[in-house]
Amino acid sequence: MMERLTALFDRQPRTAEAWLARMSRPRIGARDQAAFLKWLEKDEAHLEQYQAANADLAALESLRGAFAVDLAQLRRGPSRRAGGRWVMAGGLVAAGLTAVVFAAPFLTTAPVEVRRYESAPGQILDVVLTDGSRATLDAGSAIEVAMAGDARRVTLTRGAAYFDVVHDSAHPFQVAVGDRNVIVTGTRFTTALRRDRAEVSLLEGHVAIGRRDVRQPHALDDAVRMTAGQSADFSLGQPLVTLAKADVEATTAWRERRLVFHDAPLSTVAGEVERYVGQPLVIADPRLARLRVTAVLPLEGDGALIDRMGQLLPVRAEKQADGRILIRAE
Repeated sequence: MMERLTALFDRQPRTAEAWLARMSRPRIGARDQAAFLKWLEKDEAHLEQYQAANADLAALESLRGAFAVDLAQLRRGPSRRAGGRWVMAGGLVAAGLTAVVFAAPFLTTAPVEVRRYESAPGQILDVVLTDGSRATLDAGSAIEVAMAGDARRVTLTRGAAYFDVVHDSAHPFQVAVGDRNVIVTGTRFTTALRRDRAEVSLLEGHVAIGRRDVRQPHALDDAVRMTAGQSADFSLGQPLVTLAKADVEATTAWRERRLVFHDAPLSTVAGEVERYVGQPLVIADPRLARLRVTAVLPLEGDGALIDRMGQLLPVRAEKQADGRILIRAE
């Protein structure tokens, strides 16, 4: 038991249980994320061990009532007494401490802890979630993650994200995008929010897009089901979800440090570039905003992204005193 407790403070966790304790902290730094990913890739068995430890944690849900009774009895007893009574109470606490430390989210009816991950403008961020699933955040993007005993819930609050979900049918994975929920058990897909529109592109597996929470009765009723190679597009507040063949190259290019546009309006290009430059892009003419373009904008190499945009597209960029970048026709 003491080995488990001291694992919380190790500079470098060595076991699946120790990593579970480390990754359950409210704030996970980039160094821990990188070290955890390295540990997972070091041995194929590590992911299975981590999932088993996480399953043991979830299994403690059934003990909530027993712990509640024990804690209530301790509260009613004297807080400090000499002799055997104090030793006995301390023994009760010590015996349950490992469970209390690791099962804290399941021993209370309070809301599940929500963790927020966000990338800065120009930064692409890789995140390993506590269940072993992986998320990659596009520049200027953010997600909120809540791992509960019944389901794994993520909310895309802005930008775009790629998910590689560990299969766990007992704990389905749900991503809220706008006013819809993307429900999966194990798959790879991308999501994006662009002002009042949302997109989902499915690379592998199956997902369903609906309005109900994954644990609500009949959660999949009236949901739109997707298969690999499809994309879904919908407007927030509108009932229609449009399915089409996914443009995989365009939807995943940012993970390879490229932005790919196929016959896209210039307004879409400007909205994507804005996340990388960290400054508002304003298109001077509404007619210019509707201009359809096909282009590949590299995100690495010599020159600023705005300069490359001016070199590859028939536009010029003018920096304004208030920090905005005005886009005009060349």
